[in-house]
Amino acid sequence: MPHRITIVSGLQVTDNPRVVKEADALAEMGHAVTVLGAVWSAESLPRIDKLIAHRRWRHVPVVDLSDRSAGNRLRMTVLRAAATVARAARTGLGIEHPLQLGFPVLPLWRAARSVPTDLYSLHLPKALWVGLRLQALGRPFRIDIEDWYSEDGLPADRAKRPLALMRRAEDVLLNAAVHATTTSEALAYGLSERYGCPLPLVIYNSFPLAERSTMDGLRRDRGDDHGPSITWFSQTIGPGRGLETLLAAFEALPETAVLHLRGAPRPGYLEALLAPLPATARGRVFIHPQVPQDELLSRLAEHDIGYCGELSYPLNRDLTITNKTFEYMRARLAVVASDTVGQREVAAAAPGAISIFRQGDAGSLLEALRPLVDRPERLAEARQAALEALALHFSWESSKLRMQRQVATHFGETWSAEAGA
Repeated sequence: MPHRITIVSGLQVTDNPRVVKEADALAEMGHAVTVLGAVWSAESLPRIDKLIAHRRWRHVPVVDLSDRSAGNRLRMTVLRAAATVARAARTGLGIEHPLQLGFPVLPLWRAARSVPTDLYSLHLPKALWVGLRLQALGRPFRIDIEDWYSEDGLPADRAKRPLALMRRAEDVLLNAAVHATTTSEALAYGLSERYGCPLPLVIYNSFPLAERSTMDGLRRDRGDDHGPSITWFSQTIGPGRGLETLLAAFEALPETAVLHLRGAPRPGYLEALLAPLPATARGRVFIHPQVPQDELLSRLAEHDIGYCGELSYPLNRDLTITNKTFEYMRARLAVVASDTVGQREVAAAAPGAISIFRQGDAGSLLEALRPLVDRPERLAEARQAALEALALHFSWESSKLRMQRQVATHFGETWSAEAGA
């Protein structure tokens, strides 16, 4: 029997593939799914339209910055000004307010309460306060903790966030939800221990293996070099990602090795990052802009080794498993990963594919890279092992089925892989 499910996000759908995957999975079950998102600019509209075309769920932006009408521009200006004041109150006076979670939080709440819904699905920090309001009204909801929001971010970023509000919301929502999901066993146990809540179900942040058949086979990142090529990607190229360790180790690799970084650099960061490198090594480092999610797999597949340099601070980074780990594996890359708890969780199930090094230790990273760079046969074995381990232990297909069964159980129903075929 179909039910009405509203996914509460407040983020642009092109920036949150986990929400898109969930919406697809729930729509596949026959549910009427609405995604409460956002539009950040007119330039974003073609990508959004391409993403939502032919999908079986409804997209409702709670804020739309592409709408240049006088009324909407006034509303957005007032909201943003209020959020600016709220941030100043947090940093200057220690006063917390929901607007410190982002200026769309109030429109997100108004939209959520007005949509007829049998089950809400809460995603991302903006939905924490919305969830508290829904819980007070007795509305049923599930919650996905993609990151441990109150335990994430660099100190400068954390100083601007309503951390006490976020912790209270995590506590209340994880204990009041009909069920919860998260991204790793380590994070599930961490949340359960901290808040005394039921153990969240692990839904790995991987993507469909079937999409490998759509790879374009082009060489857009790489030129005539024949590797080995190391790659790293994120939305932002900045501190706290272990890139300083990577550059220090890269300098000691043979001159045949190349390094490709993808993301939007923080102002001044790249210059400082590359400054210690001699000119010969700097010439083998290439920077690329972000690409849409549906192109990322093709670009990663051009390379040989994927780098995951996460640090154990903040706590979230120690316990979670980033989607880049699984994207490297899906692209059939060998992986070198720092020894966070979350990444050791993956490596335990994929020992031939993932080489662990001591975080922040360039010498340890060099030891992990050397066998892959110096021995083509070892690199080939690791690349194949990565794809096989993903299929066996971490595939989206398996995670999707677990989530669908969880939702079906809430509604007193059953669900099987055959039902979604």
